[in-house]
Amino acid sequence: MESASSGPAVDSGAGSPTERYFLWTVLVITAITNLSTVRFGFVYDDYPQILFNPFIRAWSYVPQYFVNSVWKHMDPLGAGNYYRPLFLLWMRVNYAAFGSRPFGWHVGVIMMHLIATALVYLTIRKLTGRANLAWMTALIFGLHPIHHEVVAWVSGATESLFAIPFLAAFLAYLHSRDGSQRAWMAASCACYATALLCKETAIVLPALIFAHVWIADSAANQPGLESSRKRLARGLTPVAVYIPIALVYLVVRFKVLSGFGHSLTNVSFSMWLWTLPSVLFTYVKNWFLPIHLSINYDVFYQQHLNLRHVILPAAALAALGCAIWIFRKQLGSREVGYAAVWIAVPLLPALDYVVFEADELVHDRYFYVPSIGAALLIALLIEKFGKSQRLVFGAPAPVIATTFILAVALSMGSAKATSYWDDGYDLFTHAHEVAPGNAIAMNNLSVELIERQEMDSAQALLEQGYPENRGNLRFAFNLGRVAYAKKEYPKAEEYTRQAIAIDPNFGENYVSLGMIQLKQNHALEAQKSFQRAVELNPYDARFHTSYGIVLERNGDCPAAISQFEAALALNPGEGLTEIQLHKCRASETPAPGSASNTLKP
Repeated sequence: MESASSGPAVDSGAGSPTERYFLWTVLVITAITNLSTVRFGFVYDDYPQILFNPFIRAWSYVPQYFVNSVWKHMDPLGAGNYYRPLFLLWMRVNYAAFGSRPFGWHVGVIMMHLIATALVYLTIRKLTGRANLAWMTALIFGLHPIHHEVVAWVSGATESLFAIPFLAAFLAYLHSRDGSQRAWMAASCACYATALLCKETAIVLPALIFAHVWIADSAANQPGLESSRKRLARGLTPVAVYIPIALVYLVVRFKVLSGFGHSLTNVSFSMWLWTLPSVLFTYVKNWFLPIHLSINYDVFYQQHLNLRHVILPAAALAALGCAIWIFRKQLGSREVGYAAVWIAVPLLPALDYVVFEADELVHDRYFYVPSIGAALLIALLIEKFGKSQRLVFGAPAPVIATTFILAVALSMGSAKATSYWDDGYDLFTHAHEVAPGNAIAMNNLSVELIERQEMDSAQALLEQGYPENRGNLRFAFNLGRVAYAKKEYPKAEEYTRQAIAIDPNFGENYVSLGMIQLKQNHALEAQKSFQRAVELNPYDARFHTSYGIVLERNGDCPAAISQFEAALALNPGEGLTEIQLHKCRASETPAPGSASNTLKP
């Protein structure tokens, strides 16, 4: 007889030494595969989120995590879409332990991926009652190259960070169906609240649990309206426990972000619908053929029905769906249902791509939790076609052989996919090769070229994309940087003022403008520009230091000292600021024996 909570009855090998051997083997192989990432540095968002983030440098800022968006320190006036206080807390803990040394951060990222992989094993083991299916699913999940963003990029660890309590919440729910319901459901609710505070994607857990109840009860009930009503009632019962937690979270999120979310692009429903096939197809393609993985892809909004980006991807997805439906009974209808639900439900938040920039509709990291369902499907296929009387370590020999070959292929693919994350130049050179039309990849590569003093290459790249992206802040801003570096100051000012016109609330624009004005000997205008930058973003220590230097240059040392002190409060021990502060204080202190220090008779 089958258990309602876990599918087939749990076999006698549950928790056996053989099972533990397989689990530890999976974790060791996963760790070895991703071990090379510990030598990587910080890249991309790591700079603003870690190196330039004053909020993670002191414990006194922790209460602020719960009342601000993740990017508050970079864009105080902007509409935030990300309320992730426990992610900020995780960064604070790491900064306290490792500071700005990336090695420890990367070790922590790998450890979280290993914990998530172990929880995948435990979840599938409990869900299906089949140990072989569990370790195969965990192995595929742990090694798949599609996780390159999550295991090689510190800022990408939001996925594994939320996945751990998310999986723990679901696993505790499964245990609640076997006994000690109150204790297990209390643990599940606590884990759910934790996952929500790590990342908003966790909101879908009640839908996942409802789908599980519906599928798990399918075999125990006869078809018919009355049976469906009972299944509906049984599904809504546990869901009702999580709803208050979700509502409290949504109320807090709405208050902190001044809304549930904010659209970054003006997209109609028809545009969203025509874009959906290419977005879904990209995830499917990257899962089954993970050979050209990147941080950026050329997936863009579609304004009308067309063959290449709408009809063909939709047809391919429909064909795949039909194939899964046709073979569902051979693979196990219940297990296939679980797999489909684990793919679809956790992916739903990523399909609200109106909150993303137009060039960021697809990211492989958004498929982290959905890949559990995809890995389960592959494991079902291997188990189905690998049946044999010959056993190796308690598993059919063909299963072991097939999984070994797949593991080698996935490990090699992961090593290749993560290798581009060793530094920003490699990362964005590869991104531009994979997605030559992606404006974000183009601009990020130009920034790396500017840092390498390859100004002509950066200029050529930016001018290539500028005609089609005149309303894009990054192109104008970076073209201004290139012109500044080439000492073409009037041209640099023109581009920078274009950037200001596009986004007058972006403080970095005024810093660039101030630097240009200094080079043109317009010191007072530069002072106003730096003042505006500080007004727009008082959390950036670099802005205060730059403003202080200009104030000191213009003869206002008391005001300059105030700015240097503000900078050091945000970034204690920063060398240049301390030098400037000491210089300014020295100029303000009268020399011994001067008139001001002479005692009156």
